[in-house]
Amino acid sequence: MTIGAEGNPMSEALSGTEGLTAPVADAVPKETGTPIPKGAWAVMFTVLGASMMDLLDATVMNVAAPSVSKGLGATHAEYQWINIGYVLSFSVLLIAGGRLGDIAGRRRMFLIGLAGFTVMSGLCALAQNPGELIAARLLQGSASAMMIPQGIGMIREKFGRENSQKAFAVFGPFMGLSAALGPILGGILITYTSWRWVFVINLPIGIVALYFAGKVLPTVHHREGDKPKLDVIGMILCSAAVGLLVYPIIQGHEYKWPAWTWLMMASSAVVMGVFGLYARARHKQNLDPFIETSLFKKRAFTTGTMTIFLFFGACSGAFIVSPLLLQVTLGWSPLRAGLTGAWWSVGTIISMGAGQAFVKKTPRRVLHAGLLTLAVGLALTALTIKHYNGSFSHMTENGPIFDSGLSSWNLAPALIISGIGMGLVFAPFFGLVLSAVDDHELGSANGVIASFDQLGNAVAGAVFSTVFYGGVEHIKVSGTTVSGGSPFTSAALVYWLGAGVLVLTWALAFMVPKTARSEDEIMI
Repeated sequence: MTIGAEGNPMSEALSGTEGLTAPVADAVPKETGTPIPKGAWAVMFTVLGASMMDLLDATVMNVAAPSVSKGLGATHAEYQWINIGYVLSFSVLLIAGGRLGDIAGRRRMFLIGLAGFTVMSGLCALAQNPGELIAARLLQGSASAMMIPQGIGMIREKFGRENSQKAFAVFGPFMGLSAALGPILGGILITYTSWRWVFVINLPIGIVALYFAGKVLPTVHHREGDKPKLDVIGMILCSAAVGLLVYPIIQGHEYKWPAWTWLMMASSAVVMGVFGLYARARHKQNLDPFIETSLFKKRAFTTGTMTIFLFFGACSGAFIVSPLLLQVTLGWSPLRAGLTGAWWSVGTIISMGAGQAFVKKTPRRVLHAGLLTLAVGLALTALTIKHYNGSFSHMTENGPIFDSGLSSWNLAPALIISGIGMGLVFAPFFGLVLSAVDDHELGSANGVIASFDQLGNAVAGAVFSTVFYGGVEHIKVSGTTVSGGSPFTSAALVYWLGAGVLVLTWALAFMVPKTARSEDEIMI
C-alpha cells in the first residue's frame, strides 16, 4: 500500500515574496470576517511541502520497487517487505502520532518526524542489502506517522476555524496532485539515474522543510492542568488492533488467504472491542483517553472518515492496476507509464482553479461533483481498456507481453476527467470533515483520518489485486494462442469496481454537512 507527489513553490512563499503567496491567497473566495493571521500561509506551505514529500515517497515506490529489488538482489519475500515495512509501521503508529502531538506539542512532533523521515531517506539510499533497506523503511514509516497527523492540526490552529476552509481549499488539491505526479517522477528517476535517487531526492526537500518549519510553525502552550497524559495501555491496544488488521490484508493475496490471515483479522476485532471497553472505563474515571471518543458522536467526522476510506480505496484500484497493465502486460517502460499518468495531473490542475469559486459557498456540492466526475473517469478508463483489448506478442520471464492499440493519447480523456474529479474531492474535504472538531480533538482526529486513508488503501489494494491477478494468473500460452483469461478484461473490471465504490461514496456523502460549519448537522 505504498500509494504520491510534485513540484513545490514552498520556498518562494515562505521567503516573503509576493509572487506566489498573493495568487494563492486570491485563489480562495474573499470575505469580510476574521482576518487571516500573519504567517498563516507560510505555515500551510511548510506543512504542504513536508506532506507532499511523504506522499511522493510512497507513490514513487509503486514504480521503483522492482528496480530496487533487482538492484539489491532481493528475494521475493524481501521485495514484498521493502513495500510492506513502510506501510505497516506507518499505519500502526498514525493514531499514536496524532495523540502524541496533543501531548508533546504538534510542532515538536512534526519536527521530530520530519527529521527522522529525512535521515531515514538517506539511509534507504545508502542501503547495501535488502535487510538494511527494510529496516530503514520501517523506521521511515514510523517517522512519517509522527509527522503527518500534526500538519492539518497546525493549519487549523494557525488559520482558526473560520478561515481554515481557505487553507484546506488549497492544501487538498495539491495533495491530490502529488498522488498523481509521483509515478512520473519515479519513472524519470529510474530511467535516467538509479533507484537510489528515489530516496536521495527527499534529502534537499526535507532539509528545506526543516529550516522553514523551525521558523514558522506555531507553538501552542498548554495551560496548567490542560495537558493530556498519554494512555499507554490504550495506545498498545489500539496499535495492536490496527496491526492485526492491516498486516493480513496486505499479505493475504500473496499467501492465497490462508487461515492465519482470517484469524488475525478476527483477533483485530476482538482487540478493538477490548480497547473500546477500556476507553469507556477510562472515560467514567475522567482519565485522558488515547482517542477522543467524542469525535465519533459528530456526524461530520464519522461520515467524513467513511468517505475518505471509500474514496482512497476506489482510487487505489487505478494506482495499483495501472502499472501492472502498462508495464507488466504491455511492456511499457516506467517513464512511459509514468508520463501517461500526467494526464491525470492535468485534470487535477484544471479542477484546482475551477473548483475554488464554489468551495466556500457549496462545499458539499463540490464534493459530490468530484466523486461522480471521478467515477465517470474510471468508467471511461474501463471502456477504453476493454476497447483496445490486445493480442499475445511474446513471453518474458515476467509473463506474456501483449500488443495493443492502447496508448497514452487514447487514455488521455478518461485520465483527465479522473484528475478533475480527484481535485474537486480534495478541495472541500478537509474543511468539511474537521468543521465539527474541537481544538482538543485535533490530534485524535488527524490520526484517525490518516488511518482510515491507509486502511482504505490496504483493503482495496488487497481486493483489487486479487481481482486482477485472479483473472490473469491462469492464463495459458500455447504458440500464439492465449487462453484462461485476459489482463485487459481484469483491469477493466477493477476500474468498474472503483467507479461503483465512488457512486456508493457519493450516496454516503449526503450525510456530510452542507457547509464547513453547520451547527445543526454536527451531532449524531
